Amino acid sequence: MKRWPTVGILAWALLAAAPVHAGKIYLMGGGYDDANVDLFVNGLRKATGRDGSYTPDLNSTSNCSSNWATTACPRIAVVTSSKESYAVGLDAFENDLDNGDGTVKRSYYNLFQTHGFSPRFITVHVDNYGSHAYSGNSAGDANIAIVNQADVVWFAGGDQARIARSWLRNDGSDTPLAAALRARWNANSPGFVVGGDSAGNHAMNSLMHGGGISYGYLYYRADLPTVSVPQFADFGDTRDGLTALRYFENGAKLKGLSFLPANLLSDTHFDARSGRLGRLLAAMRSMGRQQGFGVDEDTGLLVDTNSHIARVFGSGPVIIADLSAATYPSGSYWKVNGARVSLLTAGDSYNYSTQLISSSKSLIGTRYYSGYYDSADIFSAFETSRVLTRVVDQSASYNLGAAPAPDYSSAPYYPASAPTITLRFSRDASSKGYYSAGRYTVVKIKLDIY
Repeated sequence: MKRWPTVGILAWALLAAAPVHAGKIYLMGGGYDDANVDLFVNGLRKATGRDGSYTPDLNSTSNCSSNWATTACPRIAVVTSSKESYAVGLDAFENDLDNGDGTVKRSYYNLFQTHGFSPRFITVHVDNYGSHAYSGNSAGDANIAIVNQADVVWFAGGDQARIARSWLRNDGSDTPLAAALRARWNANSPGFVVGGDSAGNHAMNSLMHGGGISYGYLYYRADLPTVSVPQFADFGDTRDGLTALRYFENGAKLKGLSFLPANLLSDTHFDARSGRLGRLLAAMRSMGRQQGFGVDEDTGLLVDTNSHIARVFGSGPVIIADLSAATYPSGSYWKVNGARVSLLTAGDSYNYSTQLISSSKSLIGTRYYSGYYDSADIFSAFETSRVLTRVVDQSASYNLGAAPAPDYSSAPYYPASAPTITLRFSRDASSKGYYSAGRYTVVKIKLDIY
């Protein structure tokens, strides 16, 4: 009977911080389960200190009063600036989405009410930021007032470039709305949390990476151009045009909201959507970041920038990538020797200052598997997690992962000469594995890409 847990439940999430590190960031990887209590209650609500002694009724969408002056619930300001327009964002806040299979995806209002929050809507979007992100008018003043009262400011998923366009000036500096949020952050209120899922997670970075896939980032040697806020609609590598392979496969960099410490970088949908380990590592190198968080779907990472502790919640993994001892061989594509990769699951914590991992799971002594597990497509869904967990619980000391060039059914195509890239995951004296109740913790696997 296999020890590997059902791979479909794994997911990850991440966070970001500002020039003044002042509080808590909650990074979610996207693709969340509306009913995930660990993610929303144990992770986000308790971080505010206003979680109370009650347990919300998961079948109710009216757990909390809407009067922010009297409610006992955490007050959450919901930001849908990642959506196409104000109208689309408001619809996502107010109305459930019919999934077409007899189930619904809850609106942000209903989602947060279900988990014991009192939600309000921030109206700023790409089609109204000229007034709604600025003071001196009714809409902008109302948004600033909500930010000033909130316990949580939550950035929903969509397109992170739209968040940059809505909250930042053309030169990347703060609009008055972003400045109000930063002032709340810098005040270091112990119960104030900034965060988001998917695009909202990315927006926490000081510099965001976006577009492209792991193979493309490696193939194009982590050569990520920087786009300006006014160029947000073409957030990608446009140097060969908008229909070229490089535009779709490579990525770009864009100013973020800068709440995650500048030596960290986060990524989302990390193993569920497709393996993003190569994308994160190459982006870290391009931006000069030493550590990275890869947060999977239905997973959250609560980062406390005062204690430097990041703790995992939810159903899936967070990958910790470390390039502090890495070297970079030359070649026709991006390579690395001596990177370190760890995998954390719910209850685990990571100190990004000391780089120490804490887990309550049982240390693996006798290994469960004989032999090894090599992956024929390491950047396909969940393969990175599978290879990492196997390498600490098998007799063989390393596993290989092959990354073949993607084979698309329509142009643009990779050339026939595009290489198959190899990832080698090795267990050594620095590596440890822990396991309990179907979940692993993997500590400091050595990774070489060649």
